[in-house]
Amino acid sequence: MFTYSLTGLEIKSAADGPEEVEENETTARSAVYQVLGAFFSAPDRDHFDRAGQGLWTKELTEAASLLPFPLEVGELTLASDVDPESYSAEYARLFGAGCSEALQIGAEDRDDVEAKLRREYEYFGLAVSTDRRAADDLCTECDFMQYLAFREAATGSDRLRASYRKAQRDFLERHLLSWVPDMVAAATALGPNAVYSWGLDRLDTFLRSDLDYVTAQLDG
Repeated sequence: MFTYSLTGLEIKSAADGPEEVEENETTARSAVYQVLGAFFSAPDRDHFDRAGQGLWTKELTEAASLLPFPLEVGELTLASDVDPESYSAEYARLFGAGCSEALQIGAEDRDDVEAKLRREYEYFGLAVSTDRRAADDLCTECDFMQYLAFREAATGSDRLRASYRKAQRDFLERHLLSWVPDMVAAATALGPNAVYSWGLDRLDTFLRSDLDYVTAQLDG
């Protein structure tokens, strides 16, 4: 059984709270968004330990096991000379103030970008956890995709299923794939360590493959 786990968003109504559904190709997509969103959050000691213990690859492998398209998870190795301080410094070197849409596209008015995102989230009964993540944070945007994919899996209505798929396609096109590829390219050009090189490649590959998949489902 599978349910979502949000860190940048929260459910506005208790009636729309978590429920479980049988694991399938759609919940697998939801699970991958969950892992990738967590991976690109600002690292703490737990993040560092997960890299050292190989848990990021293990979690992504498990999440991707039922994906309807291939995703090569591969391996990542944390170099022996990397400590928690240098690990966090690498994140700051690659992403500056963080992985966010407004920072990446150079938006002068971040409030406007976040307001537009909040309206999209609110339409689906979600609110931004302002004490934890910004609306345009990569983790928050992955949260939204995680939730939409879960709702697609949970509904028994063909009409609603198509609606959730359309929302996912539109969000990938308007948001995630409008800025993440540039972020990936810029960070890759800086020569990231093995851990972030692994994450950047998986993020970029997954987003592109997921858009192709959702688009094909809608066109079919």
